[in-house]
Amino acid sequence: MSMNTGEKGFTIIEVIVTLILVGITAVMAGMWIVSIANGYIFAKKNMATAQKAQLAMTRIEKEFKRISAVNAGVTTATSITYTKPDIASGTVNGTVSLDGTLLKINGNTLTDNVSAFALSYCDNVTSASCHAVWSSTSRIIVITLSLVGADNIQSTFTQRVTPRNL
Repeated sequence: MSMNTGEKGFTIIEVIVTLILVGITAVMAGMWIVSIANGYIFAKKNMATAQKAQLAMTRIEKEFKRISAVNAGVTTATSITYTKPDIASGTVNGTVSLDGTLLKINGNTLTDNVSAFALSYCDNVTSASCHAVWSSTSRIIVITLSLVGADNIQSTFTQRVTPRNL
């Protein structure tokens, strides 16, 4: 059998080099896709954390705006007991408190993954210092809420509320 030197084809070296280049390209493309997917998941989890915090802060703000009296004896930096008007019974008591990693309102869970919750009480709008305990001169409640989001990153949210009925 004689070999024709004019035959065209690929040598084994060319095939191996091509496979290596295709493999390297595929690995790099895979890493790029994984990093995009991880970024998407990270953003989605942090968006959910921000939405939970916004919902909790809005609910607490709505509750605190209706306060007509605060039970100063049981109010601390992490919980408040108060009275608010109610159409059916005249007035009703309410409580917002931190229970481990759960923020609760009237015993019901408002949000989870709470890393910190603090209330401070200011005498007026221009007051530079606020107190950890309610006093008879307090008129503004400052709410600070920290939630744990994606990759254990803490997001902190702050809201000032002035109860209308005090």
